[in-house]
Amino acid sequence: MSNLTTHHDRVKTGWILASTSLLLTTSILFWFIGNPKRFIETRMGIHEGVFADFYVWLFTFIIVLGYVVYTIIALPFVRAHLFHMSWLKIIGVWAALATGIVEEVLFRHLLMDFLQSLHVSDVLQIILSGAAFGFAHGAWGILRRDMKIVLPVIISTTILGCFLATLYIMSGRSTFAPIVAHMLINLIIEPWLMLSAISGKWTMSKQTQKNT
Repeated sequence: MSNLTTHHDRVKTGWILASTSLLLTTSILFWFIGNPKRFIETRMGIHEGVFADFYVWLFTFIIVLGYVVYTIIALPFVRAHLFHMSWLKIIGVWAALATGIVEEVLFRHLLMDFLQSLHVSDVLQIILSGAAFGFAHGAWGILRRDMKIVLPVIISTTILGCFLATLYIMSGRSTFAPIVAHMLINLIIEPWLMLSAISGKWTMSKQTQKNT
């Protein structure tokens, strides 16, 4: 990894992930302390029978597998570091857990339930939730002004967001399955996805790929 990215890029990635994770963890603790029962049952979607629907968990597995395969095909840098363990990976695990919870609560539970209160159809809820998710994840690409990667990021994460929103509807508007899917995806591809964004190492030369 040291030959592909600089120490500065790795430290910067670590600081971004750690600071973001700290902020999100604070939000999680705030929700939990404020009302533990509501956090567990409503925000997290954990309730009796949460594992009962086979098709919900089959769809969860398909979403995780599909997005991970897409990512490692589209981004050779991520593929090359998939099983690399380091201090950065430890921070990536923290980030995966925190973002999985907070983003699903925001983009699925809060946003979609708000849209439902406005009598928006399930289909439009899915589209709007996916679009918001996609543009939020494309924001850092816009800041880098790297338009070659911004559009694919927005499209791919919008599609992922739509699938997670569909999963939310399938599971009876429980966030638990979407949270699990989101966490698993991030546990596999982070922190390498963020590091590739910070370093600009979206792809690698053929010679570099042979050496990894």
